[in-house]
Formats: sequence, structure tokens, C-alpha cells
Amino acid sequence: MKKLLLATAIIASPVMADDRFQDIRQPWAMCSTCHGAMGQGGIGPALAGQSADDIINKLLHYKMGHKDGPQAAMMIPWAQSLTDGQIGTIGVFVQEGFPSE
Repeated sequence: MKKLLLATAIIASPVMADDRFQDIRQPWAMCSTCHGAMGQGGIGPALAGQSADDIINKLLHYKMGHKDGPQAAMMIPWAQSLTDGQIGTIGVFVQEGFPSE
């Protein structure tokens, strides 16, 4: 039991806490210029409330060069600059409501 409590304390330690969205904070700053800081929309459509799967599928679609929608010319090169890992993380970030650090 002591080992379990010690392991839990180490895992829960704030010193050990990492920002799991660190890798996409900078790219998200660019996304937010069109989609809003909280995904509320603006120049680009609202993203808030969408599932990770929806966001990931849309970004991968753009990354493959598919020209869907009026913003495709802007989205294709942007999506192509992201790694697949970043795309997945952005999907989770949106689904979880744009958590702060």
C-alpha cells in the first residue's frame, strides 16, 4: 500500500506536471488569429464544441491538399506545416475546450 501511495504522490506532484499541449501552443496562436482564442470563430469558422476526430479529419484532409471550402488556400499550407502528432494534439486541445497551461 505504501508503494502505491508513493507512486501516486510522485505522479501527482506539481513539479512533475507537464503541459501536454506545449507542442501546439505556438501553432495554436496562429490558428487563433482566424478561429478565435477559444475557438469561437471569426474570419474562420468556430471550432469550439467539435470533436477531436472532426478536427483531426479536417486538418488531415487539408494536409493532403484537398480544396474544400473558401479558406482552403490558407488552410492547406498551414496544415501541411503541422506534424501528424501536432494535428492529433490540436484535435484533443479543441475537444477539451482549449485548456490553459
